[in-house]
Amino acid sequence: MGQSNTVNREWKGMWVTIVSEIWNYRNKVVFKGEVMDVDEIFTLAQLKDWLWMKHKVMRITFSYLDWHFSPVKCLQSLS
Repeated sequence: MGQSNTVNREWKGMWVTIVSEIWNYRNKVVFKGEVMDVDEIFTLAQLKDWLWMKHKVMRITFSYLDWHFSPVKCLQSLS
C-alpha cells in the first residue's frame, strides 16, 4: 500500500488477530452455546492487536484509547 514495512506488518497482524478472534468466538458459540456478539469479537481483537503491537513495536506512543477510537491514525504515526 506504499507504506512502511512496520505499517504493512501491522495491517497483516490486524487481519490475523481478527480472523483468530472470529475463530475463537465461533468455538465458544458451537461448543459452549454462547450467543454471538460482534462488538465483543471486534473489541477483543482490537485489544489483543494493541497489546501485541505494544510489546513488539518499541515506538508505540499511542494509548489503547487512541487505538480504540482511531486505529488508522495510530498506524499512520508508525511510518
